[in-house]
Amino acid sequence: MGVADKVNKFRDGVKEDHTIQRIKRDSARAAHALPSASINYILDKVPVIQWLPKYNPRWILNDMLAGFTVGVLLIPQSLAYAKIATIPGEFGLMSSWLPNFAYFIMGTSKDMSTGPTSLMGLLTAEIIESLHGEGFTPQAIASAVAMSIGVYSLLVGLLKLGFILEFVSVPVLNGFVSAVGIVIMLGQIPSLFGVSVGTGTATIIHELFAQIPQFEPRTIGIGFGGIIMLVLLEKIGARWGKKSKVIWLLVLGRSAVVLVIFTGLSYGLNKDRKDDPLFALSKVKSNGIATPKMPEPALFTKVFSKAVVPFIAMAIEHLAIAKGFGRKNDYVIDQSQELVYLGVTNFFNSFFSSMAVGGAMSRTAVNSNSGVKSPFYGLFAGGFVLLAIFFLSPALFWIPKATLAAIIVTAVWHIVSPPSVFAKYWKTSLVDFIASMLSFWVTLFVSTEIGIACAVGFSVVYHVLTSAFAKVQRTTHMDEPGHSPEKTQYPIYDSYSEVPMDSQVFKFNEGIIFSNAYHVKGKCFDVIQTHNSGSVVALEAQRANRNWSVSGVRKVRKMREKAGILNEPPTIQIVVLDMSMVAKIDTTGLVALSDLKADLVRYGGEETELRFVGVHDDVRAVFHRFGWELYDAESVHPNNRSKSKGNPVYSSMADAVNERTERVAGEEIGPEIRVHGSEKV
Repeated sequence: MGVADKVNKFRDGVKEDHTIQRIKRDSARAAHALPSASINYILDKVPVIQWLPKYNPRWILNDMLAGFTVGVLLIPQSLAYAKIATIPGEFGLMSSWLPNFAYFIMGTSKDMSTGPTSLMGLLTAEIIESLHGEGFTPQAIASAVAMSIGVYSLLVGLLKLGFILEFVSVPVLNGFVSAVGIVIMLGQIPSLFGVSVGTGTATIIHELFAQIPQFEPRTIGIGFGGIIMLVLLEKIGARWGKKSKVIWLLVLGRSAVVLVIFTGLSYGLNKDRKDDPLFALSKVKSNGIATPKMPEPALFTKVFSKAVVPFIAMAIEHLAIAKGFGRKNDYVIDQSQELVYLGVTNFFNSFFSSMAVGGAMSRTAVNSNSGVKSPFYGLFAGGFVLLAIFFLSPALFWIPKATLAAIIVTAVWHIVSPPSVFAKYWKTSLVDFIASMLSFWVTLFVSTEIGIACAVGFSVVYHVLTSAFAKVQRTTHMDEPGHSPEKTQYPIYDSYSEVPMDSQVFKFNEGIIFSNAYHVKGKCFDVIQTHNSGSVVALEAQRANRNWSVSGVRKVRKMREKAGILNEPPTIQIVVLDMSMVAKIDTTGLVALSDLKADLVRYGGEETELRFVGVHDDVRAVFHRFGWELYDAESVHPNNRSKSKGNPVYSSMADAVNERTERVAGEEIGPEIRVHGSEKV
């Protein structure tokens, strides 16, 4: 064969090669879509460009009130959480102004309040303790941690790798956070009694009891006086807050009220004995914003690997808070964008010797209850913190340490899950209970890093082993002695080609567990929003109360454009979950399906139905132990199912899809049929 023949053969081989041709086609499509995709990507990273032009001027008073309220709350909390992190209080304040300004530009939640948190304080303190004696100041180590977390957040957010956070299940997270809450409170008890103790849960408990004779009565009075006042204000707010605007405002800012009262008392008692106060003072010295400087490269290298657990904990906590309040107030957040925001704000905040920041549940709740309308509130909150940094330094010096401890304890005890939560894990799944207990006890008595690593490792290993040693069950024939009619499997259709236009059917091809639960839930709801509209009532309510957020609308519009849907699709009425291939489900899977059910009702209205097909007995038992009742559809008439608290299980896909309930008098369900392909979601 000559050279020319070889060249021709090679050219023909290239033309006919499937992989090369696919690369060419995909490259051409990517090049064509690149300009518009790049523009959309940039717009997604700066959400303020999308919502600010549609901002309603009447919202300005709400955002101003919410901003000042959050700003007032940030002062005591940033000082208190800096105390947890074992850095000077002024660096807690320094951590609080930039995140608010950045969130105005980059945030996708109107309620979210970011800044120092108790969780980040504790995890930062552990890293500072591990580097004790290496010549670095605590605030320098804290800023290096913040920069490391910023780098992790940017990588995960920009590359949309948030799914890796789903390997921390709900039980593991609750066990971890509860243990962290107890560790934080134990760490503040010495300040409430005026003594010094070592580190570690067991050491703190032992040394506290050993030092009972050295407890200081004046410090105890200041500390527990603050706790009592904070609890009383909370109780007053719960009883009379809705009846009186003054009481409502007083209760929202109760931490600031207590701080002002006890700081004033401290000044009156100690102004003439600055060097020998009656009780320990915080002695905060704020002299304005520090000159920006990058953390030392050598220090950054030392803490980078140690910052993995703080990043995971911060990201999960932040996203859980953002999603929770988005669901509560009817708007959609962008998880990847929230991580990008956390990356940017922590990275640049670290130049001011600041600690790592993230979303705070208590401040977010206060922000939401204040009637906030948009992230515009961040300008007022950040501005208020700047005023404190520049003008309140003389007053901050006199804050009693016991008062900060009281604020921390009352803020943190709400994050500790009650025993009933863990009892529910025990009832639902022994594996989830063990994982939560590993997370809780190891975090409590060893360290946060080992605690969450043990629990996640246990969960992953367990599910890998159960997959490796999967059980095989033989179905007995009708004429065999061991055959039991009660154990006959549901006759599930392996395929179904026609589904009504007002319905969606999803078939899961594996178990629904912590590693895939929220991914599956999100994909299902995306398909529903793409191919079906929400209820008319919900749509009218949204138009009447136009929401600040446009990201959810943009997402749905892009999904429908991609699917070629130009007109408004039919309203969603029925969603069927085919569980015939689901052999196991855990607590996180059930929580994710509960969220899907709640989102479905909110989107489609109370009349929207969630139906199941082919739920195996073992899986059905887990639903029951979780408290989610499933009943056989044949046992309840369709028009009476709204009275049931559970969801129907059908014995055939045809019945689940085609059975209709009389919804509104005179309303008829159209005969439109959609071909349901084998699209994987």
